Order: sequence, then C-alpha cells, then structure tokens
Amino acid sequence: MTLKDLNQEKDEESLKKHKEELELNEKHLSLIYDSVSEVIFLLAVEPDDRFRFISVNRAFLAVTGLNREQVVSKRIEQVLPETAHALVISKYKEAITENKTVFWEQTSTYPAGELAGTVTVTPVWNAEGVCTHIVGTVHDLTERKKAEEQIRFLSSVVEQSADGMAIVNMEGNLLFVNDAWVSMHGYEKAEELLGQNLSVFHNEDQLKNDVEAFNRKVKEKGHNTGEVGHIRRDSTIFPTQMTSTLLRDENDNPIAIAGVATDITERKKMDEKLRIALENTRTILDKAPFGVVVISRDRKIKWVNDTALKMAGMENGDVMLGKNCGEYLCPAQQNECPILDKGQQVDNSERIFRRKDGKEIPIIKTVAEVNMDGEDVLLETFVDITERKHAEEQLNMFKSFAETSNQGMGWANIDGNIVYTNSALAKLFGEKDQKVPLGKNVAATYYPEDEQQRLREEVFPCVFKDGAWSGELMIRQTSGKLIPTQNSLFCIRNEVSEPIFFANIVMDITERKQAEEEIQKLNDELEQRVIERTAELEEKNKDLERMLKAFVGREVRMAELKEQIDELEKDVESGKKAGDMKT
Repeated sequence: MTLKDLNQEKDEESLKKHKEELELNEKHLSLIYDSVSEVIFLLAVEPDDRFRFISVNRAFLAVTGLNREQVVSKRIEQVLPETAHALVISKYKEAITENKTVFWEQTSTYPAGELAGTVTVTPVWNAEGVCTHIVGTVHDLTERKKAEEQIRFLSSVVEQSADGMAIVNMEGNLLFVNDAWVSMHGYEKAEELLGQNLSVFHNEDQLKNDVEAFNRKVKEKGHNTGEVGHIRRDSTIFPTQMTSTLLRDENDNPIAIAGVATDITERKKMDEKLRIALENTRTILDKAPFGVVVISRDRKIKWVNDTALKMAGMENGDVMLGKNCGEYLCPAQQNECPILDKGQQVDNSERIFRRKDGKEIPIIKTVAEVNMDGEDVLLETFVDITERKHAEEQLNMFKSFAETSNQGMGWANIDGNIVYTNSALAKLFGEKDQKVPLGKNVAATYYPEDEQQRLREEVFPCVFKDGAWSGELMIRQTSGKLIPTQNSLFCIRNEVSEPIFFANIVMDITERKQAEEEIQKLNDELEQRVIERTAELEEKNKDLERMLKAFVGREVRMAELKEQIDELEKDVESGKKAGDMKT
C-alpha cells in the first residue's frame, strides 16, 4: 500500500469520524430542540415578504394542537390564524429591516385553544448579507394570563362585593379592607383604617360579649360564623353576620384572620316583622271564618282553631288535642283515610265533617302536607257549605223555573262577563244549541256599538244608583241580525250591599214593534185621509160660499128691480089718476 493510499484511508476514516460526530451533534441538538419547553420555530425568508416554516419543535406542535405536516413547508398564512397575519408580518419585516431581535405579546386561537405568549424573532443572514431565515421563540404566557385574569376577577369581586371584607394580623391590626367595609362603617377611604385595630369597629359591650368569644373560636377551629355587633364612625350600632377564617403560612402557622361582614339590619327588621306576622297569622287563623286543623301523620290532632271547635260543637280544644282525628272530625272508617291510607289528593273537595253529637255537615276541604317545626303534618282547612248547599238547591229551583220561561233570563258579573243564561236568552242571542259560552262579555258580544255606549253611559250607572233600569235595547244576534228587546236590569248585591252581579230579563218585542208600526202606519194613513177630506171639504165650502155670494147678489138685484118696478107701478098709477082727473 502506497503512502498515498495510506493518506487516503486516513482521510476517509477522519471524514467518517467527523461525519459521525456531526450526526451525533445534530442528534443532540435535535433532542434538545424537541425537549425544551419553549416554542421554537425556523422560517425561510422568500421574496415579496413571504415566509415559510422550515422547522418547528415539539413544544410548538403541543401548544397549537397542529401536527408537523400541517406546519413544515407551509407558508405562515396557511398556519397562523388570519387575525395574526398582519401583525407577525410587520414584526418579521421590522426585524429584517432594522437587523435586530423583535419582541411582542400576542394571543391567538389554535386547535388546542387560546395561546398567549411573548414572541421573539431574530433574523439570520448569509455571507452575502442576505436575510435567509428567521429564528423565533414563543414564551407561553397562557397560564400566567389566566392567573392574572383570575386575580383581576377576584379583586373585582372583592371590591364590588356588597359584603364588607377585611384582613387583620394576629394582633388585630387591619391589613386590608374593601370599599364595602369602609362605607359600611361610615368611612370614606381604606387608607383611614389600614393599621388601626379592629376594636374601632366595636364598642366595649360588643368587644366583651361578641368579638372576644367569636375570635377565640376562629383561632380554635380555624373558622367561625355568627352574629356580631358593629359600630359606625358616628357610634351608631348595627348588627352583622360575620364569617371569619384563620389564614396560615406554608408552615401552617397562623398569620392573619380574614373576615366577611354582612350588614343584617334589614334582615333583623324583617325577622321582627316576620315574628309579628307569624303571631298575627296565628291570631288570624285562630279567628278565621273557616276551620283549620293540624294533624300528625299518626292521625293525632295537634291544633285546632276556634271555628273548627265551634263546627265540632265543642268549647275546649284541649279535649281534642292528641286524639285520633277519626273520633272527632272525620267519619272515615279505620284504615280508610282518603289521604293517609288511600293517597288521595284533597283540594277544594266536597267532604263530610262530623260534629261531637254525630251530626254530619257538608264542607269544602283542602289538605296540604307541610313541615312544622321539623315534623311532616297535614294542614286541613275547611268551610261549612250548609248554606251554600241550600243556596244551590234554591239556585237549581230558579234555573228550573228559568228554563221553563219563554222570557230570556241571565246574569253577568260586575265586569259584564256572562255567568248564566237560560235557553230562551241563548236562543234570543242566536246561539247554536241554545247555549251561551260563559265568560263572554255580554255587552261587547250581543249589543251593537251604539247600544254598548248606552249601557256604559246610561243603563249601568242607573242600575248602580237606583238598583234597576227598564227600557228597550237592540240585541245583535250571532248572525248579525238586530232584534228589538224589552230589558229589565237589576243589581244583585252581597251581604254588605256591594254590587256583585247584573241580572236581566229580556223579552223579544219584534211582534209588538211590528204591531206598533202597523198601528202607526194606519194612523198615518188615517191622518192623511183626514187631511185630504179636510182639503176637499174646504174646497166645497169655498164653492158654497161662491154660490151663496152669487145667490145673495141675485136676490139683492131682484129686490132692487122689484123696488124699481114698484116705483114704476106707482108712477103709472099716479099718471092714471092724474089723467082721470083731467078728464
């Protein structure tokens, strides 16, 4: 082997060794590259401000949720969210133009979620002074951002809380107070209170009777909740509900006490009002006009009100207390209780109440399961409906009478909504099957607008004032046909004279109206004939007057002629006598 061959072999071995070392270094670098927690990426710089991913480490893929095929060899526009394009390109150009490392914070959304981080990019130049690559890193700030956001949120909650919050050291000196605590105690700024002892919020009695015992339990148990009296800056007293917790360091040593105070002035007032209300409720129930009985689930009577006692024919409730309800109140047989044995719901149900003397009376009964003083009991309320049953019988009699009447009868409540109509009135309204839908407003449904106005302005006020009104009204049937009717409205009042219903008796006067129209027509015709005969008679009288005038004129003329004849005859006679004398 020649020297040349030996040198060549030596060079090959050296090259091989160098290559192995290089591959090992690359392997180590790659291992480091993919093992670091920081996000690292390498971009190729292309013409026209284009940038392409050449390499990314595992951290990049982990925080973005992308795989390597979705990133490597892709342009940044294909990888980064569209909202980030303008910003990152401007930063890349800034790094290249100014030949410097550029930093900025950025938040982007990837498949893995929202990523917040500090981005660092550095330009890489070749021997010719051309920027060929950009090396970038991202320091993940996501968790820090979340922590900061949580801190901001918690701070906001503390500061905006309606409850006062304070922290004192183990000596009782204030380390922190929120705005609610400051204003609650009549101060203006937290700085007025920091460093002061919590005793400024209590008078001597409160410190002795409330605070010392309360804080002792906090130190013993690590926490405590209870009512503690406080004072304001002007020494006015107000009650609070305090919850305090002992704060410890990492070595479990107590370092401070955190307290939350709620001003319960209004609650205390409400509690007092509630106490009074409960007393009033008990009084009202005891004197209520309906029976009230509380029964335990073992069927024992626990409480009865005065009305229930009177209904039972008893004077002393103590006789009933502790006794089986079936012996005094309910006629149900043993093991036949509708609620406890049969599981029935009793809600405004018609039932039977048994008196002491055995007489059974009808009642409307409601039973509810309630919890009183930690015990599940039955609360029974009931009303004697003997009078109502009697009234219903009378009502049924009235309805029977009304249904046989050929006159329309019905009534409506005070708002004008129909409560009852007989079949005659339903027929008059033009309803099919002679049934009127209850609840309809009678005026709006069955009277034309002009009559509705009369009802509002004339009829109803008169009924309210005088108790009754009678007159004619037009009814509009469901078909739209108008029917003349004679109406007699009157007001039905309760026992205290309050109006509760309008009643109406309605009669169809179509035939009467037609007869009146016929009579009016005959009267009109007779009047016309009288006028015509009168005119004719007047004309005859005029003719007679003319004839009389002519006759009278003729008689006068004849009289005048007769007088003239008489005078001529006298003259002739005188002439004859004169001639005879001459002869």
